[in-house]
Amino acid sequence: MEQNAKINILNLGCGLKKFIGGVNVDAFKSCEPDIVWDLNKTPWTWAEDSTYDRIFALHIFEHLVNWWDAVIECSRILKVGGILEIRCPDPSSDSSLTYRDHVTMISPLSFHGIMDGNGIVPFRSGTNAWALTQENTVPLKAVFFARVPFPRYDWMNRKGLHWLLTFCARHMNNFIWEQVLIFEKINGIS
Repeated sequence: MEQNAKINILNLGCGLKKFIGGVNVDAFKSCEPDIVWDLNKTPWTWAEDSTYDRIFALHIFEHLVNWWDAVIECSRILKVGGILEIRCPDPSSDSSLTYRDHVTMISPLSFHGIMDGNGIVPFRSGTNAWALTQENTVPLKAVFFARVPFPRYDWMNRKGLHWLLTFCARHMNNFIWEQVLIFEKINGIS
């Protein structure tokens, strides 16, 4: 990409945290987004194919009943080589489903078929047949997955207590982790 080329950024479910210079989408007018749209409603008629270089879905997919349809729409509107970054609560946290507006729990296994073969999540034989039918249904490949602590726990890292953070995360239910899943659009079906 040229140094001066404009990067088209889409911020899904922006809420009150808008990206300056990006396109901000939310279902609620009170957030004053650039586009008011319920992301459960697909197709996204406001978005053209291969438009965006980067899509951020930061703590939004757990709110969507049709989150997989939203992934399909993201793959449609991303340019080849574009990045989709999804952040959501970790399933080990009560916050993943106990908030009234959280309707979906997401983990790397939710992306079976996309994540397999990319070195992110190993193939798990014996998973359900539906997941196996989803392989290669969207032109995305997983490029990164991590569990990271919410910023409120970062003090442990700053104080050199990474071991304590790791211990708490492994042994304490509801020690809140955030998941970061990053996908790249590849050539293929659109």
